[in-house]
Amino acid sequence: MVTQWSGAYENVTYEENNGHPLLEDSKATCPIGGKDCISIINHGQVAEITNRNLHNADPIKMDMINPFMDFATFRNQKEMSKTPKLIDYYITDVEGNRIESDITNYIGDKIIVHIETQDLINDRININMNNKFIDFIYKGEKLEKDTLKNYEITKNHEEIELFIEKEY
Repeated sequence: MVTQWSGAYENVTYEENNGHPLLEDSKATCPIGGKDCISIINHGQVAEITNRNLHNADPIKMDMINPFMDFATFRNQKEMSKTPKLIDYYITDVEGNRIESDITNYIGDKIIVHIETQDLINDRININMNNKFIDFIYKGEKLEKDTLKNYEITKNHEEIELFIEKEY
């Protein structure tokens, strides 16, 4: 419970309560802690630069204000991080166990191809499984040359079910 403030800006007076604006070094008194036992830690009026501020800033102006940082390069790195790309690609069995051994051991089974992408949604890709000993079946159709052609990415983590059969 604050009983008194000290160190306020005396040149301005608020009409509502006849008080004065507090400064960052103003102190408050409370009945338990005594005089000036409460201090302001964060007054909320310090300009703090966030990632969003930096990414939206004009690099030319920012170079004038702060010549020690190359903001044009900083923004280019941001744009590069949004470049569409394939992040990861792996195969699992239907229980979700990664297949890291010979895939021909899974003839007659269903597998799941996992594709993790960034900013590729609505793009189309070709997925080449390239195995001369087995054939891959996608939605009931054998993949020609083990390639799933023109596959549309609809989310950042795709799970594509394929059936494996021995090549004849």
